[in-house]
Amino acid sequence: MTELTLTPQQQAIATFKANLHLPNGGFHKLIVELAREYSLPFQAVRKVLKQSQKVIDKKIKHQFNEVSDFALTQENWLNLIHASLAEQAKNNLPVMEKLQQSQLYQDAIQALSQASENQDKREAVREQLAMAYEIEVYKPLTEMLYTSILYWKLPDDLYQMTAAKQQEFEGYPQHMEAVRHLLELSTNSQDHRQ
Repeated sequence: MTELTLTPQQQAIATFKANLHLPNGGFHKLIVELAREYSLPFQAVRKVLKQSQKVIDKKIKHQFNEVSDFALTQENWLNLIHASLAEQAKNNLPVMEKLQQSQLYQDAIQALSQASENQDKREAVREQLAMAYEIEVYKPLTEMLYTSILYWKLPDDLYQMTAAKQQEFEGYPQHMEAVRHLLELSTNSQDHRQ
């Protein structure tokens, strides 16, 4: 039986891969956590993780003499990931700001300011608020939660976002602030009829 002998480069790659091991679905959990931390879509975060891994792999393969022991650590890999994600997220707007800039939201606010006794107009405002939720809160949140357990629990209907349901998403405070705000506006639109 012959013993397998690794070249120093192969050993470095093996060490690096072993250092990346995240038990119990850790790779997926890491992506979900980073997506939440940086308010970026799951797929964008996943891409950064893979690219950061490739950067180190290429350095091992093509610049092996410049590879330090630290370069092979999980800490270094995570540092590369955080730097890249921070760069991508630097122009992110807070959820409430994006919501308030949306045309659906602005139209709903304008309609609310013209208090109406007309049931159809009040219902139209509620629908605009629901659409604003779908586009500015629900869609970005599903992109962050992609394939996680919470992804399957997130209602696409604003009016199904009960207090109990909001509690499930407390790890996403900006999104839940927007939900509460939209629900409050909806309640105010109903109060205009009294």
